[in-house]
Amino acid sequence: MRIAVLGAGSIGSLVAAKLVTSGYEVLIHARGEHGAMLAVSGLEISGEWNARISPDEWTVSLDGAGIHPSLENSCDQAIITSKSKDTDELSQIATFLTKGPVLSLQNGLGNLEILKEHAFENTAVGVTTNAVKRLQPGAIEWVGKGKLIVGGDKGDVFEKTLECLDATYNADVTSVLWNKLLLNVAINPLAAICGVKNGELRHEPLLSQAESTMMEAASVARLLGINIANDQELLQSLHSVLDSTSENICSMLVDVRSGKETEIDMLCGQVVSRAEQLGIPTPLNSMLLSQIKSLR
Repeated sequence: MRIAVLGAGSIGSLVAAKLVTSGYEVLIHARGEHGAMLAVSGLEISGEWNARISPDEWTVSLDGAGIHPSLENSCDQAIITSKSKDTDELSQIATFLTKGPVLSLQNGLGNLEILKEHAFENTAVGVTTNAVKRLQPGAIEWVGKGKLIVGGDKGDVFEKTLECLDATYNADVTSVLWNKLLLNVAINPLAAICGVKNGELRHEPLLSQAESTMMEAASVARLLGINIANDQELLQSLHSVLDSTSENICSMLVDVRSGKETEIDMLCGQVVSRAEQLGIPTPLNSMLLSQIKSLR
């Protein structure tokens, strides 16, 4: 079986490496220096798993060069692991590469809707709390092990595909997305604005700010009828993630420092827009949304 991993940054590289070692044929679509190193030198993984994937163990296509026509319908499945700004483009590539199921393994809300515009109902969505950072082009560190949950129409297919990362299936995909979103809005914007590692959010006054932002978003989810954990479980989950990723620099901070577009619209932006439809204020998420946008 051949699987395409599209938008292979830190998480995508880990997923692709695990699939390779599980016996799958893997096509990686990546960009920049990292993509070039994956093609020329392969990948070095450290941290929770020490391994090396040589360049001849997978096929790499580079964003700048495009997808060769010979690759049309060459894959059985595709997994999109990019940031949300690239979802539309990579959804088009996914449907070129495969007629099989496509998984969105990304942060935020709205990615599945974009994917469905291209792949109709042959889709799945997943979230993960695995913490991975890129040390340099061609090298990643698996900082902390987490969960990987899949759902949607073809979620059961990817539960089997990603058993190498202990994937589990949850039929309530909306709940899965929102529970991850709550962690993202609590951690990423605040860490990016303050320019700190995740672990700094364990201390006051940042901890209270992170908790309050999460609870505000949770109130929106409950008003929408989303099945999410209770307040105590949400806070325990937040504290656990902050502990396990204490040395991690979140991707939003990396983007801000690099002057790149962030995923804030798919995180706090989604909370704010849904709250507006309900006619309720979300001052904390609105403030973080505005502040992150002002940094670009």
